[in-house]
Amino acid sequence: MEYFQENIRLGEVFVQLLAFLIVFFTLRKFAWKPLTSVLKARRERIEHEWTGIEQMKAEVARLEKEYKEHLQKIDEEARVKMQEAIQEGRRVAREIQEKARGEFQTSLEKTRANIEIEFEKARIELRREVAKLSLQVAEKVIREKMDAAHHEKKAMELIEELGKKP
Repeated sequence: MEYFQENIRLGEVFVQLLAFLIVFFTLRKFAWKPLTSVLKARRERIEHEWTGIEQMKAEVARLEKEYKEHLQKIDEEARVKMQEAIQEGRRVAREIQEKARGEFQTSLEKTRANIEIEFEKARIELRREVAKLSLQVAEKVIREKMDAAHHEKKAMELIEELGKKP
């Protein structure tokens, strides 16, 4: 305590206290209001920015939710379109198969008709050949001087044989 008693002078302390009070009241009167208004404005700006950040977060969350819903809708629409395309492909495949079957049946019927026509042509040709052979036989018979009854009998036998053959 001696140190304080020796080094502290009451007059200097009083002058410093008086100077401090003058500076304090002067600052309070002239600088305190501007400082508090600057601090208040800064606090309001920070609160406003914070509110804006919160609103932006809410907006981002809302947009993210909408985006996910939109993606889900797109996925669902893609699945539906794929299913429709698959069904359409199956329908087209069935139509192609039915058309091919129809064309095959038509072709088969035409082929059968052509075979029948060719068969009839062959039968007619065979009859012509038989007729030619008959004529040749008849010529031979005439050359051998067969009697007419015998010739007629041979011709009838030959025609009957040809009629029995398919």
